[in-house]
Amino acid sequence: MQLTHYKKKAHKDNKAYSDVVMSPKELAHRIVDHLSPSGKVLEPCRGDAPYSYYSHPAFTDWCEARENKNFFDWTEHVDWTITNPPYSIFAQFLEACLVVSDNVVLGPIHTTMLISSKKRMRMMKAYGFGIKEIIIFDTPIKPWPQTGFQYCVYHLKKGWQGNITFTDWTTQ
Repeated sequence: MQLTHYKKKAHKDNKAYSDVVMSPKELAHRIVDHLSPSGKVLEPCRGDAPYSYYSHPAFTDWCEARENKNFFDWTEHVDWTITNPPYSIFAQFLEACLVVSDNVVLGPIHTTMLISSKKRMRMMKAYGFGIKEIIIFDTPIKPWPQTGFQYCVYHLKKGWQGNITFTDWTTQ
């Protein structure tokens, strides 16, 4: 895959492996059920499969650098990438998703991870993507990091120019 903005590759000896936080299976499945992806659906960083998005039947393939199936080596076009991305290489990971798929779903992440960065917003627009939906929800219980930031899921869609749907799953 040809990345234009970020050249760093994930490697098993770098800090990209120190920020592995598994999405709660119930939350991952709720998100996938809500979005109803179809076609080729890729989980770019599967982590521990029983707790990942990939354990949902909608997925057709996965990557996991810790298992020598590095997403940065992926070249096939897919309809969807759905993942809890590594924070330490978020910008590079975002770009890789934008290159290979028509729908990019990132989360759970802090609400600030995407829209607070002008560079990331410019990159997203350069690849022809718009934000279709933002889903917010309560922070999962420990051991999930209790940061004080609002967590969300972003659904980015290639060619999307419509309004952003804001979906609130919080109970508070």
